[in-house]
Amino acid sequence: MKKGLSLLLAATLTLALTACSGKENNVEPGPSGAAGEAESITLNIVKRGYTDVHPPAEEFWMWKKYEEISGIHVDFEEIPGAAVAERKNVMLGSNDLPDAFYRIAFGTDELMKYGKQGLFIPLEEQIEQHAPNLNKLLQDNPDIKRAITMSDGHIYALPYVDFSKAFNSVRLYINKSWLDEAGLPVPKTTAEFRDALKLVREKDSSRLGWVLETQYWTFLESFLASSFGMGEGGSKGFGQYLYKDKDGQIKTTFNDPKYKELLQYMNDLYKDGSLAQQNFTTGYDYAKWSTDGASNKIGAFIWEGPGYIGTDAAKNFTGINVLEGPHGDKVAGTLGPAAKGIFGFVITNKNKYPAETLKWIDYFYGEEGIKLGTFGIEGETYTMVDGKPKYIDEILNYKGGVQLGAFQYVDNVYGAYYPYVEPEDELRMAVRGTTVADEIKADPAELDEFAPKELWPDFVPTDEEANTTSAILTDINKYMEEMRVKFVTGKASLETDWDGFVKTIDKMGGSKYLEIKKAQYERYMNVK
Repeated sequence: MKKGLSLLLAATLTLALTACSGKENNVEPGPSGAAGEAESITLNIVKRGYTDVHPPAEEFWMWKKYEEISGIHVDFEEIPGAAVAERKNVMLGSNDLPDAFYRIAFGTDELMKYGKQGLFIPLEEQIEQHAPNLNKLLQDNPDIKRAITMSDGHIYALPYVDFSKAFNSVRLYINKSWLDEAGLPVPKTTAEFRDALKLVREKDSSRLGWVLETQYWTFLESFLASSFGMGEGGSKGFGQYLYKDKDGQIKTTFNDPKYKELLQYMNDLYKDGSLAQQNFTTGYDYAKWSTDGASNKIGAFIWEGPGYIGTDAAKNFTGINVLEGPHGDKVAGTLGPAAKGIFGFVITNKNKYPAETLKWIDYFYGEEGIKLGTFGIEGETYTMVDGKPKYIDEILNYKGGVQLGAFQYVDNVYGAYYPYVEPEDELRMAVRGTTVADEIKADPAELDEFAPKELWPDFVPTDEEANTTSAILTDINKYMEEMRVKFVTGKASLETDWDGFVKTIDKMGGSKYLEIKKAQYERYMNVK
């Protein structure tokens, strides 16, 4: 049984905060002061808004249902995505705060800053007392607790949790129709992948090989890193230029011989013509890229699922979770940690009912809340078919697709990073009338077999560490962006320019960066 399933055995939360006695529910008597009366609670919560694709919160099916369950009324302020950062900063700068932020992005630096200022309240003790579902989750999964604990030892925000490996990773999609035409099997190694793309392009040079919009070309680099021995630690490890070697040592990727070998492989792909030049120059806009896909000109790309290239074109592709590298490395290194996001819910110092608010959100970390947030209510938004939920026809046949169809009723199905736990894969696909294997067009069991031993989050810095690494990475990121393109395209030589590249990285603070990251890793592992 998955650790995530233990949540389904936890006691679910039944809230009756506006009924019974105030004493039982930690609510002060109402204005009349009469015994047995409880104060009616209204919370003001700011959330990321999607009113362009679903009803506003005051009309939204799920929030109406949850108000009936919880007895708490919420006045939501919904902010469109483009305005979130500005509106958030205005509220924090003016101290004009809501009771809580729901699914509003905060970096670890912001959580630390506003936590220290007292604008965000620490939640670790409140969780133990008032959030039984979340408390059990953290006890059963210490990696999640470590991920949301700041360097001062406090928890200021609640996580978005996804135990899925299939939907917490990206994979390589290769054009199966090209392979079938050439009589080739689906590649299992980096050598076979290179040979396959090279062969099909020799037959038809109009085929573009591996191509995607410019800003995403490094997805291939991230995917291939595991094949070259840099997958331990997972996607967020590689995103921090880190991995753990076979001897258990934390190392940086940017100056590692393994990274040099990876760049050489990508240079080989480029020389073969399998990496389209547009990946490194102007890039494709999505419309042009998907049009090429529809014309069957794309050989491979990296994404969570094949549908990104378009529904019709996706039928030509099959997924590859992992390629074995030249030295036998075979790790699904694009996997992310179960704590997929750490800013799901923040309670501010303006909140008069922090305990009740925490109870209110804890519902979505338990069985009933998980069902409500994703499936809705049996008989209203889904029916049971062969023991599994399946959305009603109105959702399944929605003109914008089943996901947006469900989003007309329930909140936790679009955009991610909600303060809750995703249902297990089988159920979240069954409700849409599909399976995991059909959705990702790959074998999900491989991800269990080849998962890294450790899946790191973004390590949380102290203020001093953040200032130091920020200065270092300002230089390194710019230099890396420039040089890896030059190495891949051959404008710089890996034979003659690599040593100078490594020395420059070191002068920019590469060794200091590794020292800090090692300290952050040790601190992360020692969270109790």
